[in-house]
This record gives sequence, structure tokens and C-alpha cells, in this order.
Amino acid sequence: MKKLRLLLVAVLAFTMLAGTVAQAEDAEPITITFLHCWNGGGASFPSDQVNNLVAQKLLEETGVIMQMESLVTSELEKLNTMFASGVLPDLVNAPYWSTTGGEGEVIKDAASQGLLYDIKDLLPDYPNVQKLYEVGIALDYLEFDVYHPSFNGGVYVIPQQTPSDDPETFTNWAYGVYCRGDILDALGVNAADITSAEALYDLAVKIRDGGFKDAAGGEVIPMGTWHNGWSYQDFTDSFGTGYYLSKYRQAEDGTVYLSNFDKSVEESMLYIRKLLADGLLDVECFSNTDTMAKEKFAIGKVAIFGAQSGMGTFKETLYQTNPEMEYRLLGPMIMKNGEMATQVEKAGRSGSPVFFINGAISEEKARAILRYIDYINSEEGKLLVTYGVEGETFTYNEEGIPVFIPELKEQFDADPTVKNDMGLNFYHNFIGADDRNALWPTPEDQKTYYDKLEESFRDAMPIVFIDKVSVEYLERDYPGLEEYQENISTLNWEDELRRAYFAESDEAALEILEAARQRLIDAGCEELCAYVQQKVAEYPDPERLSF
Repeated sequence: MKKLRLLLVAVLAFTMLAGTVAQAEDAEPITITFLHCWNGGGASFPSDQVNNLVAQKLLEETGVIMQMESLVTSELEKLNTMFASGVLPDLVNAPYWSTTGGEGEVIKDAASQGLLYDIKDLLPDYPNVQKLYEVGIALDYLEFDVYHPSFNGGVYVIPQQTPSDDPETFTNWAYGVYCRGDILDALGVNAADITSAEALYDLAVKIRDGGFKDAAGGEVIPMGTWHNGWSYQDFTDSFGTGYYLSKYRQAEDGTVYLSNFDKSVEESMLYIRKLLADGLLDVECFSNTDTMAKEKFAIGKVAIFGAQSGMGTFKETLYQTNPEMEYRLLGPMIMKNGEMATQVEKAGRSGSPVFFINGAISEEKARAILRYIDYINSEEGKLLVTYGVEGETFTYNEEGIPVFIPELKEQFDADPTVKNDMGLNFYHNFIGADDRNALWPTPEDQKTYYDKLEESFRDAMPIVFIDKVSVEYLERDYPGLEEYQENISTLNWEDELRRAYFAESDEAALEILEAARQRLIDAGCEELCAYVQQKVAEYPDPERLSF
């Protein structure tokens, strides 16, 4: 008899569930007006917003039709106009880099005035949306911006386009120093042995005196950069003293000061002067246009450069004509503290695009929006907006990784609008805590030689993650911050450094540097640093802070 009762309960539950599903299928779809508040952001909208492949599947799964618009004007201007008029779409996606200025401050003020929807009480019902506050977002950004103190515990913005906790989902730019491989071979130099500014200098001297040629038969330039000096700073990486998140430094006695006053600044400046004086660094590097730089690199004229690998340019130019000139990563460089100079990231994103919901809409609509975002951020939803529908647009390979159907991929490559109009170029903008690279890595058989070469550079310089609050956030409540920022607005530190590089003497260069530092002091930097130092001392969990 007990088994019969259990069976009846199961049948009844199934019947109730079937009725709920039928009701959902019969329900009228909810149309959400959506502003993609990015200048030119509508370029990736499908031409038919309702009947494209992805939108139809999203409608089926969520009951939502997204009626989208974008803009071709200033994002800041649009937000100001929108909030001033009180006419808002149901959902907006906009920049939210910081609440201290720009678009973020405008959105923060609107939330504080009750113009946005507080989703705090709804979030527990949407776990994939809730995850966007827990994964891939920096602690300080969460504490000081996403949960701004003026929100009084309310939740008004939804972070998006944030990474997952998996390091594979962060872009490793592989910034470093690179040298032509054929020159290294001719000199008998092992790239991995060049780990300091001194070793780099010695290598450049050998290249200068070695009579090496570019692909056009001209003399090589020992060291150079891409456009506008990008990125000569990589030549001075070995003068670094550690991994930092902020512009502030702390002396052994606890004194806080600006990094502009660090001894490494003089050392780096004098080193660049030496490279220039000894004919090792391209004197045009600081004024190179993008075209000028690419013309030099297309023929391998620059033997050593600092920046990213330049693969996008090289694989279409130099590596096609002169593969023996392929650049190799030197080092990596080792800093004074013995650590490798590499990319430093917060464990999570600081500043991001966000969604916010019109505070005047009904709870039903707010839930429809959250349901939509929640579904896209499920594994099933991420698969849909990235690859489409199994059997129609993709299949799985032997490794279980989705790959586009070959015939369709050929169409995508030949005409990008095909992919666009299927909805496969836009809806991924709704994703946060993005783990797609980890879930579906590029299959080995689809990686080119250049993909693998780029990977080797990234493997040599893994990202260092710091899961702490940057002390830079502690300056926000400094009463004189706005005045200080106004006082230094006419000081371009980089311009002053470049003046010093070309000064008549080292003494004159140091005078230029000291004059720039004095301008910071006159503007009030010492008072600002004293305030930050006090805030550091008062912070309830000092171990959570990072300079």
C-alpha cells in the first residue's frame, strides 16, 4: 500500500510539472527593451533580432524577447541624458570602470537616487547571476564599486565580461623582450641567459658591432620599439623591486610614498640614456608611428624589441619571407628581489561592463531579465551563444570539444555577417565569470604553428595573481583628492621622462626628474600619501591589502 501511495505521489508531481511546463510554453513572451550603451556596439547585432538562431533558442528557454538598440555617440552623454529625462529602457549595459568618475559615477548616482532596480532580494533565485559577484571579480572593485557604500546594502549593477578563477581564462599578453633568433644563433647566445639589463646591454653591443643585416640588406638597429615607444619600459624590467597593484610604495619604516620617487626610476632613466648615447636604441622609437614601426619590423630591421610578441604582424610579413629571423623571448628578466618580471593581475577584474535594470519596471519584468542572464550564464547557455545548436552549427570532436561544422565555418570565414546574423557574435556579451576557454580549449589540431609559438611565450611568463585589495582604493575619501588631481593635471610624467632621456648630461636629466617630483610635492602628494598611510594603519584586515 505504501508503494502505491508513493507511485500516486510521483504521478501527481509529474502531472503538476507537466502543467507548469505547458503553462510556460503557452505564456506570452515578455519583451525587454535593452540599450547596449557602447559607441558602435550595435555592429555585432544580428540583422533580425527575433528570428535568428540564438534568439529563438533563448526565447524558447526563457520566454524573453530582447529588443536591442545601441548608439554611435558618447556613452557618458547618453547616460546623463537618459537619467535626466527619466526615460530608461528596461535593461542597460554600460561601462563601469570606477565610481569616482565617468560613466561609473553617473550610474552610481542614479542607483543612489533610486532610479535603478535593487535586485538584492531576487538574486538567490538566480545562481548563475549570483556567481557573477563571486568569481572573476577583484575584491576592491566589489567592495568599493559594485557594492558602493552609498547603496546601503542594495545591489544595483551586475558585473559582466569578467574572467573565471581559472588562469587559462585570463589573457596573458606575454610582454617581454624579444630578439631575432638568427642573430642569437650567430652570436652563440642562449636567449634564456639574458635576464638582466646588463646582459641585455652586452647583447645589444655585440649586435651593433656584428654587422647584421635586415631582410632588405640594410644595417639592423640593435634595439627599438613599436609605435610611440611601446614598450621600451620592458628593457628596464630588471630594475623592478616586486609585484604591485598600485602607484604607492611602502618603506621599511611604514612610510607610504609614490612610486615616482622610487630609486628604480633614476636607475631606469639613466639606463635608457646609456642605450641612446651608445647607439643601441633607435632614436626614432619614441616618435614612431604605427606605420613606421611596422615597416621596420616587416623586414626585421630591429634586432631587439620590448612589448608583446608582435605575432599578428610577423606571421603575415617577416615570418613569411624570412622565417629564420623569427624572434625569441629573452630571459625572462629577473627583478632585484629575484622574482621574474611578468604580468601582474588582480585575482578578478577591476572595472567592467555592467548591467543595470530600470527601477520603475515590475518585478515580473525584473525576474524575466534575471532569468535571461541566468540562462546565458549556465553551461548550456554559454554553449548556445558561442557555438549555436548541436547538429545545426556544431558537433563535438573526439576530445569532446565543440567545433563548428566545417561547411559553416567556411561560410563564417568567407563572410563574417553569416555568423553575425545567426546571433553568434553578440550574446556572449551577457557572460561573466567566463570559463569558456577552460571548458572548450582550442583543439590541438586547430592550433597553428604561430598559436603554439605564442603559447610557449605565455608558458615562460605565467601571470602572477594577487587576490587582495589595492591600497589605491583607500585614497578615495581623501578630502583634498580632487584638488590634488587638478594640481597635477598639467604634469605629464612620461613627457618629463622622455625629456630626461635626451638631456645634455646625466646631471641635467636628474634635474628634470627632480623638478617633476617637486611638482608632485607642490601639488600635495606628501599629504595624500600620509592620508593613505593612516588608512592602511586603520584598515581592519591589513593582510588583505596590497601595494
